[in-house]
Amino acid sequence: MVEPFDLAKAYTAKQDHMLTGLGLMPQFTDHPGTKGDATEEQWTSVLREFLPQRYGVGPIFAIDSLGQQSGQIDIGIYDRQYSPLFFEQGNVSFVPAESVYAVCEVKPRMNKDNLDYARDKVASVRRLHRTSAEIRHAGGTYPPQDPDTKPILGVFLSTDLDWSDIRGAAGVGAITETVPTALDLGIAVRGGAFDRTEGLTYATPGQELIWFATRLYRALSRLGTALAIDLDAYYLPLQSPTG
Repeated sequence: MVEPFDLAKAYTAKQDHMLTGLGLMPQFTDHPGTKGDATEEQWTSVLREFLPQRYGVGPIFAIDSLGQQSGQIDIGIYDRQYSPLFFEQGNVSFVPAESVYAVCEVKPRMNKDNLDYARDKVASVRRLHRTSAEIRHAGGTYPPQDPDTKPILGVFLSTDLDWSDIRGAAGVGAITETVPTALDLGIAVRGGAFDRTEGLTYATPGQELIWFATRLYRALSRLGTALAIDLDAYYLPLQSPTG
């Protein structure tokens, strides 16, 4: 007889593996080893391992066909199947805005100031111009898509929480702020996680990291494939004034 697959146990094991990857103890205690903060490199490694290989994960600048550039993004999640990476400097990639699925800001603690800072970083990408080209297929051609149907996710990643309760008035007020733009998902590994993609919901205590990771993947999946880039728009600056 085939043993049933214990999904709950598998989720717990995966969360423990991810916590270890972040340099945190799988079980939260007062042991000094749990007091560190997850770094950008650790978050990048954990997200890269968790998400399907169709997604690129790492530090980026987003650029557009008008020559505009975002602020430096701690971790961008972007299309790696169809997107050209125009330039690279060290481990930082310059990615067309059309190919960016999510913008992640990493801070040690979740609080209003850090969430506001993250909103500014997300806004620097969302304000970029995004093109869309038609897509040829066996039966004909798909028309260009409206970029507004492919929103860029804003994500906040942290280790600890500055509020006693993420669901309290202070936490809710800071999380739901929309100026200059809104955040969609966030986590304080030791304090809680939220998802605003379908109304404000929170992680089950003790399952914060795996809950957040699966919600992030679900949100990414719903975006489908990245916009088809109008490469002619990016090539235009290289053409002579007389064409």
